[in-house]
Amino acid sequence: MGSMEVSCIVPVHNRANLVGECLRRLDLACREAMDGGVSGAEILVVDDGSTDASTEVVEQVARGCTVPVRLVRLSHRSGPAVARNHGVRAAKGELIIFVDSDVLVTRRFVQAHATIHESAGPSVYVVGALRTVADLAEVAREERPGPWDVSTNPLDTANASVRLDHLLQVGLFDEAFNGYGWEDIDLGLRLQSLGLRKIKAPQALAYHVKPPVRSHQELQRLLALERERARLAHVFLRKHPTLTGRWTVQASRAHLALNWLLRGFGLVHAGNVLRWAEWARRRRLGALCRLWLSGVLTQEYLRQLHHTP
Repeated sequence: MGSMEVSCIVPVHNRANLVGECLRRLDLACREAMDGGVSGAEILVVDDGSTDASTEVVEQVARGCTVPVRLVRLSHRSGPAVARNHGVRAAKGELIIFVDSDVLVTRRFVQAHATIHESAGPSVYVVGALRTVADLAEVAREERPGPWDVSTNPLDTANASVRLDHLLQVGLFDEAFNGYGWEDIDLGLRLQSLGLRKIKAPQALAYHVKPPVRSHQELQRLLALERERARLAHVFLRKHPTLTGRWTVQASRAHLALNWLLRGFGLVHAGNVLRWAEWARRRRLGALCRLWLSGVLTQEYLRQLHHTP
């Protein structure tokens, strides 16, 4: 491995419960990569207007890390596009690795990203493997991604790496995406228009921790995020007004019909999904539970999408 320097960028908003473990694992992966030949590594945490103890956790964990951890604070929530751009502008490395604050990486994660960039040449960007898990116990089992984890998106910044010069060439993330959703897919399309090739890296494995939705309060928070995602889908469509763009944001009657079917012909909805999910959990029907919860969240997204001018 050559002399590549790496900057890992982690946006965080109210993730005090997970960001500490995220940083500890990322620090271990950075140290492993430096032992394997990466010339330097750093972690930049961009606090996107957190109102919980996220920044205090970051500062505490940073004191025990072996690679430099820098904290950039934004005064108010601006969305992951703005947060990541602050991190990119402050980065010292030539390779930027994006990791979300609820993502826990494996030991060879950083080295896997760097190795592919060095072996494949300068005209690529890399998307790693991501498995969704409910808790740290599932992380410990170190299972590979399954069918539920497959993504066809051009870019997923929960686990991805791009050379700094390519990010600068395309103008970084579009800050018109000033909330939740679409900024990474838009960036992926612009990287591809630059002539870059996407490489999948199954060896760059990480785990996305998404605890089960059990409370009405948590469900309402997620539904609000879906309404925000729908609002920003219209920003995406204005930039990509093609049939592919419309299909990407699910702006079709076919998606409405499919969602209705997946929710048991409309039987499952926001008013009763927690009861149905608990029924499925008691019977160890985890896939059905995930299907119903995902369907209800998508229903809210589609409702907002098709009613927002």
